Amino acid sequence: RRVLIPRPETELLVEVALSLPPGARVLDVGTGSGAVALALADERPDLSVRGVDVDPGALAVARANGARLGLEVSFAEADLLDAEPVDAVLANLPYVSDGAVLAPEITRYEPAGALFAGPDGLDAIRRLIAAVGSLERARPALLALEIGPEQAAEVAVLVGEAGFGTVECRADLAGMARVVVGRS
Repeated sequence: RRVLIPRPETELLVEVALSLPPGARVLDVGTGSGAVALALADERPDLSVRGVDVDPGALAVARANGARLGLEVSFAEADLLDAEPVDAVLANLPYVSDGAVLAPEITRYEPAGALFAGPDGLDAIRRLIAAVGSLERARPALLALEIGPEQAAEVAVLVGEAGFGTVECRADLAGMARVVVGRS
């Protein structure tokens, strides 16, 4: 009940980050259970991976998962970005429109704060893109955001406007746009 239940499409965030150069510093924003940060740390132990979340309960779950798996990932409480410089930002933030009807197995077990984000579902994503875009001199080389398929075009425009020269959408196994990737 404290975190979003990881789903297969979220693995795309990890896949995108696997191409990072050795030693890259990665920030998993809205880490929740820590699934993205921990999977990346397991696949690429040469990377420096951190996870941040605004919810202390979610961070407790992430830390417990990290300890159980024996993986070196630091987790901290922060609203979007923290003060540490990064080479890559990965995020599976809330992206469901307020009032959307979801399956009972989702709403019964997952926190609304990890699901819903404003009238079009993009409130948290817009805030993160703006925050990353304001880091002109220290902008990460990579930004990867999980989105709802209907949001891909709008999020791609926002990522481009934030200063990322190359923007692409990655599809999940069902062929639906699921991750928008910006590269400097």
